[in-house]
Amino acid sequence: MSLVATLRERGLVAVLDVEVGDALRSWGLAVKEGGIEVLAVPVSHPSVTETVAELSDEADLVVGITGVVAAEQVSVAVAAGVELVVSPIADRDIIEAAKQRGLTIVAGATTPTEVAWAASAGADLVSLHPIGFATRAEDYLASMLRTFPELPLAVSGGVGVDNAPTFLAAGASAVFVDHGLFPEVGDPSAQEILTTRALALVEVAADVLGRPARSSLAAHRAQKKPARGQRPSRPPRRSSYPPGAIDIEIETITDEEPLG
Repeated sequence: MSLVATLRERGLVAVLDVEVGDALRSWGLAVKEGGIEVLAVPVSHPSVTETVAELSDEADLVVGITGVVAAEQVSVAVAAGVELVVSPIADRDIIEAAKQRGLTIVAGATTPTEVAWAASAGADLVSLHPIGFATRAEDYLASMLRTFPELPLAVSGGVGVDNAPTFLAAGASAVFVDHGLFPEVGDPSAQEILTTRALALVEVAADVLGRPARSSLAAHRAQKKPARGQRPSRPPRRSSYPPGAIDIEIETITDEEPLG
């Protein structure tokens, strides 16, 4: 399966939107445990090449480099040993640099002209960017899909856990989720919060697409539930779910028997 096919089949890409330093590895593992199998790390992240290379090998996670705005930054992806480059712009030099190195390149575009240009320049996937800040964003996506019926279009930029399922339902081939997924740095429950949010998002997205979820939040909770008479090994649960579409799922989840 090609990387583009993997992106389209998985549907969700977690985009790291905070600088987590040494926690990148553990947070990447938490993303994978939550059922999201593609992670995009900013090219500006400290020690990005070493950490991403290690994470890609250890977690069996598809890891890409995002925020690429200059052709020379493509070398970061090469050094990290990853195959995916994500750029918020449609730049010929970036596209050509990625293609010459055998990398998959996702190029950002806003207007129909930019979309057509990015596709003709050789981008493997074109992403409407930054669609999350547009008025009537879902309608804009639908309009672009009508304009380019044979061209798969992803969405990125300002896309959160609250509207990611909506974009998938509107026909986006992949959704780059860049806010609302990652918790605050330094939170002692960060990994569990991240895994739980990812699981909830995966379940909602699967329901929207009419597909079976690859991961189950209920199964995860059951696995974490301590045996009778034992105290929980993690801090007490707290409300950490993002607003929006996931709230519908969470209402059902929180009615179940508590972990502790």
